[in-house]
Amino acid sequence: MAFLDIRTALLMVGLLYLILPTITWVVLAGQRSRQVALWCGGGLLAGGGMVLSGLQGFLPEWGSLSLGVLMILCSHFARIQSLRLDLGKPLPTSWVLAAIVILFLIFEGIHLGLQNALLRAQYNSCVGATLLGYIAILAWRIGRDEQSRSAKWIAWVYAVVACAWLFRAYSVQSSTVGVNVLTQGLSSQLLVLSVMLSSVIGHFGYVGLALDRSMRRELKAAAERARDEENRRLSEQIAHLDRQRSLGEMSASLGHELTQPLTAILTNAQVAKRGLQAGHFDSDQTTGFLDKIVHNTQRATLIIERVRDFIRPSTSRSVPVDLNRIAVEIAELLAHEADSSQVRFVFQADARKVLVMGDPIQLSQIVLNVFRNAIEVLSKVARREIQISCIAADGRAVLRIRDTGPALAPEMLSMIGKPFFTTKPKGLGMGVSISRSIAVQHGGTLSVANADGGGAVFELNLPSLPEVKL
Repeated sequence: MAFLDIRTALLMVGLLYLILPTITWVVLAGQRSRQVALWCGGGLLAGGGMVLSGLQGFLPEWGSLSLGVLMILCSHFARIQSLRLDLGKPLPTSWVLAAIVILFLIFEGIHLGLQNALLRAQYNSCVGATLLGYIAILAWRIGRDEQSRSAKWIAWVYAVVACAWLFRAYSVQSSTVGVNVLTQGLSSQLLVLSVMLSSVIGHFGYVGLALDRSMRRELKAAAERARDEENRRLSEQIAHLDRQRSLGEMSASLGHELTQPLTAILTNAQVAKRGLQAGHFDSDQTTGFLDKIVHNTQRATLIIERVRDFIRPSTSRSVPVDLNRIAVEIAELLAHEADSSQVRFVFQADARKVLVMGDPIQLSQIVLNVFRNAIEVLSKVARREIQISCIAADGRAVLRIRDTGPALAPEMLSMIGKPFFTTKPKGLGMGVSISRSIAVQHGGTLSVANADGGGAVFELNLPSLPEVKL
């Protein structure tokens, strides 16, 4: 039995490609440009082309095949031009239009003139692989030049889709699969799954790339103003921009996290559909699959809500906050980034509520900055652990975060936390400084020292609240 019904999966992926570019356009409302318009427009064209391709047999051939191919071809060139604009090397519009016309006329010549379905399938596969591979190369250049993880995620996912097209070309040539993309087969399933990954990771990666650029520009401008005017309003603005920049860097990883529940939703929907069509499922079995779909939808919603709450601009507010809970939530937010670096979070076994009065978003920002710095440092050592403990005693709440990385040099210890001091090539040196300012605003301190036995330990010390007040 095939893992996926190709027609249904292709239609669902087409809908994703119609929805996600729209979301990207809305999210990037403040950073809209010709590049963003081309990227989002290319996604919409790809979605429309895939929906038409999925409706082969229900629509006239000129609509489901010829028009679908033309829309997908235009979508590739739109995204190529978007990335070339980012690199400052756009193609002349006349060249782009000429390339689209020539490639489409060759397709129509094979389709209507030669009427060779095998050659048509091989041509489509090779052209798709070439253009998607070129998109991957352009994204990799941007990632290399700007040190952008989001751009490199885009490069990897489009490289995977290009490889899937090449595998399909090989399968068609070796007669292991039918020439129609809707034909059930391994190459068609791999192609649809890879395109689904590109729809999610590609658009989240692009959001991350755009946000990272915008926030870097705004952070530098805000940091220059902060040299002359250190006040609370500007500090809150920089803290908000720092949160946005952190989310920008993590967008591709968050896109990967969203892929898991989305894939589970697709799989359960496919299985339930086949079971109902075959009459094999009773109401209990159907309810079970629907429950799984609801569960994975809630997982995806939770990820989106966490990102929305963290990045949303807000004025400072003071409510009872559980420091242990904040540490756990930030660790979950960074789970994919930590797993990619083989870093493990270790919490104390008997963790209890440790309550303080404060702004949960600002306190989360402190923990996020410390955790991300620790993950980066731990990439240089074999044992990669971040150990978290939290206690309340004598009216104080103390959150200790220790890493198993190398010890800090004395001169570095004295400089950590000072504005604009950084050891990162692309860093701005504001993360720990902002975190210390937040701690002071909450009536506490944020200190750093070398731990006994190696590594560094950050200690957040705040006035505590009795647990009964929550």
